[in-house]
Amino acid sequence: MTRARPRNSEPPPGGKAVGRKPADPGSDAAVAEQAFGKILRLVRAVQTGMQNIEGSHGLSGSQLWALWQISAKPGQRVTELAEALQIHPSTASNLLDKLEARGLVRRERRDQDNRVVRLYLADSGIELVKNIPGPMQGRLRRALKQMPTSALAGLLKGVSALLSHMEESFRGESG
Repeated sequence: MTRARPRNSEPPPGGKAVGRKPADPGSDAAVAEQAFGKILRLVRAVQTGMQNIEGSHGLSGSQLWALWQISAKPGQRVTELAEALQIHPSTASNLLDKLEARGLVRRERRDQDNRVVRLYLADSGIELVKNIPGPMQGRLRRALKQMPTSALAGLLKGVSALLSHMEESFRGESG
């Protein structure tokens, strides 16, 4: 049986709660804290990698990721890019507006009905992508592909359950 953490009972950034006894190493609370710490390390590793690139090229991590995705699959539609970035299509469209304004991306309508927009890197976008290292998401994806299938299946199940609990919690707080 899992126990719900009371609201606002997160430990301080150092990871240990002030004024409380440390949890029994095998308890649900201790395991939850260990998992939380590992997730933070993963998030920070990805953020740090993206920040290093952002600082040297003047683009946000999302913009760089979009450029990499377009370079990997030229001619994709906005909805395909949104799926790859795990964002809403309208958010992807706003992101593309900024990249297009900087002359890094171009949108083309080549289909017969002229409604389908295809995405391509402009010449300056191609040059930029050539000169920047691969995204941290690429490192993460490579690492995931190297994991045994059984471990990956367990990770997927666990992360899916975590996201489900977080979504339920969010719905409960906003409702």
